[in-house]
Amino acid sequence: MAETDVLLDAFTRVRDSLHRTLPGLTEDELAQEPHPPIGWLAWRLTRIADSNVARLAVWEQLWLGDGWHARFGMEPDPADFGRGATHTREQVRAFRATADLLLAYHDTTYARLRAYLESLGPGDLDRELDEPQYQPLPTGAVRLVSVLENAMHNAGQISYLKAYHRLGGWFPREGAEPAAFR
Repeated sequence: MAETDVLLDAFTRVRDSLHRTLPGLTEDELAQEPHPPIGWLAWRLTRIADSNVARLAVWEQLWLGDGWHARFGMEPDPADFGRGATHTREQVRAFRATADLLLAYHDTTYARLRAYLESLGPGDLDRELDEPQYQPLPTGAVRLVSVLENAMHNAGQISYLKAYHRLGGWFPREGAEPAAFR
């Protein structure tokens, strides 16, 4: 189905972006000001994908079922995925993770997202979700595009912050070595 192929391509690009950006970053760089920092943004991007795909597919969140919450030293709260109203500045500042842990959680979530997309049949993306707080009711496609929009937004923030920290901005300072971004 062309629609799921397009979605899979877009989510694959997000995954590839994280794999280009996160390796080699230290825990200090992942937590560095300004906030929200790179590490928290990568975690949030993945948590939102995990929680939404689980809800769409009626599966348990990997965060809970596979114990990712414990690996991150966090509570097993299915509703904790970094919404602005749920995380305080102190919680964001306290967040710590390695690039390897962030990528492992993302890769596991991406594999599940891929399996979900590949399992969809004709009409599945058009299915209305039972979420009466929204009018009109969102469909599976609308939800996946929202997850994708968030992922692309966060991936862009992560790339910008890495360049900001290592090069002094998106465009390097005079005399900065381009390899410093790697």
